[in-house]
Amino acid sequence: MSGWDFDEVGKFGSKQSAEDFAKRNNVDPRDIRTRDKGDGVELEIRRSSLGDRELKDSGEGRRDGWS
Repeated sequence: MSGWDFDEVGKFGSKQSAEDFAKRNNVDPRDIRTRDKGDGVELEIRRSSLGDRELKDSGEGRRDGWS
């Protein structure tokens, strides 16, 4: 178990879609993790890397809205 706190940022159709979303938002790949779900993957980003930044979402590959 890691000592980092992660926040869920959404569900995506594939791991590649989740990684592309993180890349478009300039999130370091080391600050993300994905979890396989039955209908796709869930993307989590390390809380300390988010700070107060606003994530940009074009909706591409995303399976859910902002919570």
